[in-house]
Amino acid sequence: MQRMPIDMILSKQRSYLAEELLDQEVPAGAFFGITCSKGGQVWHFDGTTAVRLGIPDPDPRSKVTLQNGQRLREALKSLPWLADEPFVLHRMALPPGAYYPRIARPIDQHANDSPGLLPDYWQAPDQLVGSLNQVRSLVGLLDSVFQTVHPVSANMACFGSAIRNLLILACTECEAQWRGVLIANGCAEPRTTADYIKLLPAMRLQEYAVKLQHYPWLSGIEPYLTWSAEAPSKSIPWYDDYNASKHDRETSFSRASLGSAVQAVAALWIMIAAQYGVHGMREFADLDRYFQFGQVPLWRYSDVYTHPYQGFDVEAGWRKFAFPL
Repeated sequence: MQRMPIDMILSKQRSYLAEELLDQEVPAGAFFGITCSKGGQVWHFDGTTAVRLGIPDPDPRSKVTLQNGQRLREALKSLPWLADEPFVLHRMALPPGAYYPRIARPIDQHANDSPGLLPDYWQAPDQLVGSLNQVRSLVGLLDSVFQTVHPVSANMACFGSAIRNLLILACTECEAQWRGVLIANGCAEPRTTADYIKLLPAMRLQEYAVKLQHYPWLSGIEPYLTWSAEAPSKSIPWYDDYNASKHDRETSFSRASLGSAVQAVAALWIMIAAQYGVHGMREFADLDRYFQFGQVPLWRYSDVYTHPYQGFDVEAGWRKFAFPL
């Protein structure tokens, strides 16, 4: 498979699920991917002939025609490089050059390189810079708290006014990011976690884990791991603590803990990475040195973005498609 970038080498990924290793049906007119131990490729199938994208003059290694009654998989086995190679067929969810607004994904040529890229990450610099300023400010507040309360496991239950303020600010900024992504993808007026959790399958937030590089003794942080549609507010404890301490400080003050504040700041950084990808993260270089990914999402090949190869009646260049929420 393709080599991962240097800043992603330390990140692990989950294993593929059994169903992700099964072929998907490829109808006529569809774009499909082939994955094997040698990597991945995107092809087009017109019902009779399959041709690999990005090859100006396809040869017998990049083009195959089905014989009478032959299925696509059987025809592909005639390719020399697939003759004795186990492979999986994936129906691409998007055509070449299509992407979801404010949702980063790996690209077909580097399908394991999460969080991937957002093709137009710099088209709205006010959003990017505004996010940068918010995260940098919150990291500064977190470090300020760490000067008073040392960040070790025994202190994660500590609470106080500065910690509560940090938790509230971090969570409200998470909400702003959640809403922004949903609105960009056609969701009208998202207001609650019942709306926000729609981002879980779109961005695979539950597969992210981060560490604070300046405090390597702290365990990895997985703020979205337990997020559930059955209880979209209470299933993420740090967000539930924010709600409780925001609405009822006198009774729930102790729930605004250092541990919840750390989780909330990490959740915000994950949202930045899951939106703007590796190119956007380079604009946050100082923060990229503060956080380290312990785990990043693994996408089925059908769900990655495909380079805007020309041909096959596909408009050249990158273009937006709303994620089906």
